[in-house]
Amino acid sequence: MDELEALQTIGRLIKEERLAQGLSQVQLAKQAGTAIKTVRTLESGTRRTQEINQRKLEHALGWRAGSMSEVLKGKSSFAPDQITPDDMRNSGEPRQYPGPHVTVPAAPIARASHLSDEELLAELTYRMMHRNRG
Repeated sequence: MDELEALQTIGRLIKEERLAQGLSQVQLAKQAGTAIKTVRTLESGTRRTQEINQRKLEHALGWRAGSMSEVLKGKSSFAPDQITPDDMRNSGEPRQYPGPHVTVPAAPIARASHLSDEELLAELTYRMMHRNRG
């Protein structure tokens, strides 16, 4: 599976799950603690997002941590058109994924002091990059 196909698969899965939960894009973004633009971009299937945002959305959707990365890296055992939102959910066994471990809190973060150093750095980097673009 190439990257564009993987991105489109992720977008389709997010939209399917969001609609199944009866959420708008705005509601999902708020529940996940991400920008609405992040949800729209992912659902369009045209661009990646930061790993921290993937983790936040996975948590908000009730998906297994790292499930988006699994699809994006071609590690899914299913063909792109056969992957369902249920395949992205938590399984009975905890899985280990390569890369940094990021714990996403159950509720949106109100204070920076509630973030880990890694999460805070990712958020600050993201904000600085987007502030400097405009």
